[in-house]
Amino acid sequence: MKNGKFNLATFFRQGIRRRLLPRKMQELLLYYCNLLIPILLLLAFLLVMYDLGFQTFRSVNKTLLTGLKILLTGLSILMCIRFLLELFSVKGLKARLFNLVVWLMVLFLLAKVMDLQAEGTLVNTNRFLLNKILVDTIVILVFFIEISSILQLIYRRGVNPAFLFIISFAFLIIIGTILLYLPNATSIYISPLDAFFTATSAVTLTGLMVLDVGHFTTFGLVIILLLIQIGGFGIMTFAGLLAYAAAGGASFRSQIAFREMMNSDRLSNIIRFVYQVIFVTIFFETLGALFIYFSLDASLFERKLDMVFFSIFHAVSGFCNAGITTLSYGLFEPSIRFNYPLQFTIAMLIILGGMGFPIVFNLYAYIRVKTKNLYRNILKLPNRDHIPRLININSRLALVVTSLLIVIGLVSYILFEQGATLRQHPTFVGKLVTSLFGAITPRTAGFNTVDTAALAFPTVMIYMLLMWVGGSPGSMSGGIKTTTIGVAVLNVISVIQGKDRTEFSSAEISHRSIRRAFAIILISFAIIGMAIFLMSIFDNDKGLLKIAFEAFSAFSTVGLSLGITEDLSPFSKLVLILTMFTGRVGALTIFIAFVQQSQQLYYRYPKEEITF
Repeated sequence: MKNGKFNLATFFRQGIRRRLLPRKMQELLLYYCNLLIPILLLLAFLLVMYDLGFQTFRSVNKTLLTGLKILLTGLSILMCIRFLLELFSVKGLKARLFNLVVWLMVLFLLAKVMDLQAEGTLVNTNRFLLNKILVDTIVILVFFIEISSILQLIYRRGVNPAFLFIISFAFLIIIGTILLYLPNATSIYISPLDAFFTATSAVTLTGLMVLDVGHFTTFGLVIILLLIQIGGFGIMTFAGLLAYAAAGGASFRSQIAFREMMNSDRLSNIIRFVYQVIFVTIFFETLGALFIYFSLDASLFERKLDMVFFSIFHAVSGFCNAGITTLSYGLFEPSIRFNYPLQFTIAMLIILGGMGFPIVFNLYAYIRVKTKNLYRNILKLPNRDHIPRLININSRLALVVTSLLIVIGLVSYILFEQGATLRQHPTFVGKLVTSLFGAITPRTAGFNTVDTAALAFPTVMIYMLLMWVGGSPGSMSGGIKTTTIGVAVLNVISVIQGKDRTEFSSAEISHRSIRRAFAIILISFAIIGMAIFLMSIFDNDKGLLKIAFEAFSAFSTVGLSLGITEDLSPFSKLVLILTMFTGRVGALTIFIAFVQQSQQLYYRYPKEEITF
């Protein structure tokens, strides 16, 4: 009884504690459940990875399935016990419901494994394939859900979010390297270095490839696709959401970590912001996959399933600005070289993915308010919304710089490529779409619809400029970002005009933003210059222009190449790996993660003017 009312939860909890099990026994059982469940899940996960990596997908290893069934039987029992013990002790209805769903998934998984073993000879049926896919998927999902709870312990220790961000990408690259090195991932032997390079390129959304993509099996391409998608979000986003769901809430430290990793200025309801990011990503990728699917020629594919996979792969790769394709020659493949609807769709996905989620949400809010006011104005309804400065200064600056870069790239491509790559496209629409794609793809996307080695020299120089700038902050793109170059140019203009401040859109840009912009620019030149210098030591026969283009492409996570990536020495490949990683996580982020940050300074030296 509580306040004169009967409480079923309290009665049930007390009944378990007093009548069925003593409190110490419950704590001991819960301790062993939490200890054994991750161990058994790890063993089940390793069995699935062994099956996928070393066994033929349509084959049935009865010994392996028997071991998996034993592990999952134990898991279902332990999860059932843990669920009952935590049913009325874990805070929040969502956490209890989540635990129940996980438990039901394990039981469902166990039933499917038993079906597989009973139907071991029916390896060519769709039911067998569906069952096996369900088994592998659920084991992997439950494994990552379980280990994600470790993040809550990390957040409580107050680890630097920048350090977590860097370590998460390194961890994902290592996992991707191991998976790509499995025999079933490629049709030929792949060296550990090439697997490491490919995993880094996929996770960092770069797109540089040292191995012909045609050598990857469907299993290998699925791994690359998952690395691109998770690398686009960041593994900490996925794992953090799972930890949030398992815990039924997010601590203050975890919300701060999410805010830093998502590059958001909002602390309140940051988890909702993460969910919105995932929803928007899936929405645009699904829409892009549909447009790509209907733009394809069905005669080019053996099965409808191949068309579906091609559409999904390129939609994800386009929106995430990865630039990786399933074709050996990329979008320059003769069969789709003149498929302009496909190229236009991917170009739009690149723009949306490189715009940045904060800007997308800001534009959505602006369009929603304007549409609502227009509707009320037409119907002559009162109480129209008025929100001053609905589009903030970050969105305005990023949109202006993005528009200017697209226009500059488009005009330059049309001018300089008339006698080069545009000669293959006789129609006006073909020239326009190819030029538009050529203006958009250098900004961290990396797809090629033309032979990059045939580009005119002025176009190559403009490409390096566009690659260096990249996309907008909070997006899937790399580079120094549009706002960084925008702030730098505005500051230069203000200095030329003799102003003592930098202004844009009726607002003054803070001195801290200006300092940060020039620091990013200086560090980027230092890293790119170091990469060019190191690569030229062992690959000076490739030519300075091609080496520089490769370094700019790696740092800005673009993926375009003048055709030397596969022929580089192992040392240069390692240099590019480090450059891609630095470009994806951010050079400034690396320094912040490993350099102790100074506290607030309570003194100030006299100011002196420096002669320039």
